Amino acid sequence: MNFYPIPPVIQAEVFVRIPDALRCDGQSTEWRGGGSSPPSDIFIEGPTYLNGDLYVTDIPYGRILKIDAQKQVTECVRYDGEPNGLAVREDGCMIIADYKQGLLLFDPVAKTVSPFLTRRNLERFKGPNDLIVSSKNEIYFTDQGQTGMTDQTGRVYRLSPDGKLDCLVDNGVSPNGIVLSPDERFLRVCSFNLLGVQALMG
Repeated sequence: MNFYPIPPVIQAEVFVRIPDALRCDGQSTEWRGGGSSPPSDIFIEGPTYLNGDLYVTDIPYGRILKIDAQKQVTECVRYDGEPNGLAVREDGCMIIADYKQGLLLFDPVAKTVSPFLTRRNLERFKGPNDLIVSSKNEIYFTDQGQTGMTDQTGRVYRLSPDGKLDCLVDNGVSPNGIVLSPDERFLRVCSFNLLGVQALMG
């Protein structure tokens, strides 16, 4: 099942290169990107547009970078975390799916990061990966951690504006990217489909 038409084939080309001055030394992180090789000097994820600017996360170094319309790259903020997905709220702030700290709030104007939802009750999350905000300001996010075929305990959550947290899936196989259908009746998660959840989301 696909919510969208088959996209056209587009030849990829370099949009911008992160300048050497904004690359890290590769030594100041314990994050290895799932491999045994030395850490890279940057690992970009979570591309999100806001007011004509492209924001990306740099997972191993806890950074959010901004690429403006002139393709100038700046470091907005650096903090003790491992940011992955980004999603914009209606107020212009962004929610970060942070593997290390949970959900965080990023204010692109003040350039600050603060806790948003760091635990489910007293339990830490496995490692949030991606998220999306609905038209009702509900936040759907994946809690992937290191789950996979041998540990099928990945989770998918919905956080309502009133603070109610629902676990929609607790037996996921490495749930990663997440998207809502255009009418927001269905949720799709990379690596498996969530079908027939209209009652949960209605």
